[in-house]
Amino acid sequence: MIEAGGSWADEWAFFRELEGWSAAGRHRDVLDALQRLPPPVREGRTRSALLAAEANGRLGNSGEAARWADLAGTLARSHGEAHAELRARNYRGAIALRHGDVAEAEAHFTAAIEMARALHDYTAEARGLNNLGILANIRGDPEAALANYRLAVVAYQQVGQVRGIAETYHNIGISLRDQGNPQGALGAAEEAVRLAAQAGDEQLLALASTGRAELHLLVGDPAFARAELQRAEERYTRIGFHAGLPEVWRVQAAVARATRDFATAVSTLERAAALATQFASTDTLADIERDLSLALTARGDVAGARAARERAAALYRRIGAVRAAERLSPA
Repeated sequence: MIEAGGSWADEWAFFRELEGWSAAGRHRDVLDALQRLPPPVREGRTRSALLAAEANGRLGNSGEAARWADLAGTLARSHGEAHAELRARNYRGAIALRHGDVAEAEAHFTAAIEMARALHDYTAEARGLNNLGILANIRGDPEAALANYRLAVVAYQQVGQVRGIAETYHNIGISLRDQGNPQGALGAAEEAVRLAAQAGDEQLLALASTGRAELHLLVGDPAFARAELQRAEERYTRIGFHAGLPEVWRVQAAVARATRDFATAVSTLERAAALATQFASTDTLADIERDLSLALTARGDVAGARAARERAAALYRRIGAVRAAERLSPA
C-alpha cells in the first residue's frame, strides 16, 4: 500500500505491478488495488487514472471508464505527459465506440494516430489503426478494415506486443468472415487463440475462442462450437468479465438455431439482450436483435420477429452500420 507521502520508488514499483496485472487481464484485481490507495494518490496520478480507465472499460463499466479517461487526459496535459495523454484519447475513443457514438470515436482514433506517429509510439499507433478497422467493418467495408488491421499487425510486431496482435487477428477473422471467406477467417481465428494463450490473457482468450466457435459453426461443426462456447462462458465467469457474456450467448443461440432448438435460441437471445443493454454494448445488442428476429421467424412468431428486426435496424443505423440495417429491410 502506498501512503500519500510514500516514496517515488514505492509508487513506481506499485504501479509497475498493477500494469503487469492489467497486461495479464487481471482487471478486477487492478481496481481492487487502486481502491485501497489514498484518494490523493488514486485521483492525482496519471498512471492510476489510466489503469482505472482501462480496467473499468475491460469490465464493461463504461461510465466509470469515461470518467477516469477524462481525468487521465486532464492530468497528462497538466503534467506534460504526451504518451499518457495519447493513451487516454484512445480509451475515450473506445468508450465512445462501445456506446455507438461512431463520429466521436473516429475523431478520437484519428487524432490518436496522428499523436502516436509524432511521438513514434508504435503501440498506440497500432491500437488506433485497429480501432479504425473496427469502425470500417461496422460500416460494412471489410476491405478497408483489413487494410487497417494489417498495418496494425506490423506496428504491433515492431514492439513485440503479442496481446495486440492476437486481438487484431480476431478482428481480421471477423472481416474475412464478412467477405465470405470462412476458411481464411478460421485460420485468423486460430492464430488469435494461439497468441491470446501465449499472452496469458484470459479475457482475450475467451473473446478469441468465441470468434473461433462461431466460425466452426459456420463451416458445419456445431459440436465443436458448443464445447468451445462453454469454455469461453466459464472463463468469462471465472474472471468476472460479465460484459463478454452476451456475445457468447448470442453464438450459443446460433448453435441452438442450427440444431433446430428454436425455443432455447429465443430464450438465450433474450437473456443476452438484457445483459448487453445493461453494459451499453450497442453493436453487440444490434447483432443479438438481428439473430432474435431469425429465431422468432423460425419459431413462427412473425410479429415478434418483425419487432426484433426493427430494433436491430435502428441500432445498426445508430452506429453507422447502414449496410447491415439495409439487409434487414423488406425486399
